Amino acid sequence: MIKARDSTRLLLISLLIGQLYVSCAGSPIDADVKGTDYQDDEYEYGDDTDDDDTQIIDVTKNHAEQEAPPYFDVTDLRVEAKPGDDVILNCDARNFQLSNAVVWYKNRIIIANGQNPISQRVQCMLNNSILLRNVSPEDSDDYYCEILPQRVRQHTALRVGARLSILCDDRDITDRSQTFRQGDHHKLECRTYLPDNATIKWSFNDLNGQPSSVDNQNGVIILDNVDEKNAGDYQCLADDGSRHPPHGTVHIDVQYSPIVSTHRHNVNTEKGATAELYCNYRAKPIGRSYFIKDGKTLQLSDKYSLKDSVHNDHNRTTLIVREVTDSDLGEYLCQVENAIGSNEVKVHVSYNPETPQFEDMTVEGNKVTLHWLVRSHQLLSEAMLDYQLTGSYTWSTVQVLETHRHNNTDNIWKITHQLELSRGVWHARVKTKNTKGWSHFSNDHVFEIPEDSEVDKDEEVELPPDEIVQAGIMPMSKGAASSMQRLNVGVILLAALLLRVRL
Repeated sequence: MIKARDSTRLLLISLLIGQLYVSCAGSPIDADVKGTDYQDDEYEYGDDTDDDDTQIIDVTKNHAEQEAPPYFDVTDLRVEAKPGDDVILNCDARNFQLSNAVVWYKNRIIIANGQNPISQRVQCMLNNSILLRNVSPEDSDDYYCEILPQRVRQHTALRVGARLSILCDDRDITDRSQTFRQGDHHKLECRTYLPDNATIKWSFNDLNGQPSSVDNQNGVIILDNVDEKNAGDYQCLADDGSRHPPHGTVHIDVQYSPIVSTHRHNVNTEKGATAELYCNYRAKPIGRSYFIKDGKTLQLSDKYSLKDSVHNDHNRTTLIVREVTDSDLGEYLCQVENAIGSNEVKVHVSYNPETPQFEDMTVEGNKVTLHWLVRSHQLLSEAMLDYQLTGSYTWSTVQVLETHRHNNTDNIWKITHQLELSRGVWHARVKTKNTKGWSHFSNDHVFEIPEDSEVDKDEEVELPPDEIVQAGIMPMSKGAASSMQRLNVGVILLAALLLRVRL
């Protein structure tokens, strides 16, 4: 209950406030001005002042010009998101005024005007940003907000990864092609956006469609010093246990310098004949090939001509040398170059036999029959075969004195040789001689005599008196057989002497 004393105090305070209000807000009335009724409806306010002395000041004049236009600290943004995320795209403009308006675009299509979204999946925010709900890979695009009337823009690149993405150097290249350059360094990463853990599995097929193993660490493949062998299709699969696990593929092309080779490093010919020198190569981009002899590039003429063809997925350039003379003998250089680099291979032309090429072999028990082919315009006079057991330090040599032409051809010869060997892994090589000289040794041919092919040590092997070792077509001479027989007699006498001393 309010007491009388309190009521008196409230009354006094009210009176004081009323007096202050009158003294501050009120204006005195001039008593000398008669007939003036300030309550009259027809009283004209402001008539007591001179119109010429009145000046109206517009405080908003040039206000817009005095303010700085809106701008963005960063005009290009990038946002990465996973499928199903809610993504906020900011429109953080400086000096934004009430007189400005904001319009949002996806590429060139309006998706929001001020606070009014055009799409149901877009929500406008009070700070001019927008919210995209439950994004999907189809939402990946270039978004930008535009400030009007100045038309100032801020772009945002939104990238929404699929359930599985293949990244190359942090760029999404899923189901696309990429071109690398020889010697480059790149990183392929398989990234998944799955609720549960999935096992990442990589596979690789080369340009011939042949599968090959590929090393990866936690879904990442490091391609260091890229070369032609890295070209092909890389596929990543996220094994999540489902019937249709997510997967992606990327095709890699590699630009590389020419890879040059020849299957005949030594070419046999004869005077007056035509010699053909082969140069095989692969290159990307395609290369230009030419031949060099004695430091000079050979030009097309009646003497020299070039023929281009494709052989076993290789480009082949063939140099044709007509009417061979001694001056045409020697070393030729085939050089191939493209935009990446160059490479070369050497071919030697001579009258000597070409390097023998292994053809085939047969094994029957512990007997092996070997066949080589040799090119020579001249008659072959001799062949020599070396063979060696793996782990041995020395070669055994057999001389083959007879050869024959292969399939009645003029300049291809066939060398056939049979050996009786113990079990193990063996190496064999052969070289031949014609009327001009010896060829180079062939490459080693490696073969194995199985364990069950060895002759029983207790079984007595009878050797004919005139044929100790069967080598090629020609048996050993009688003189050599006699020497072997004398050697056997000496061995028997030595064994008897040792036995007598022991007794």
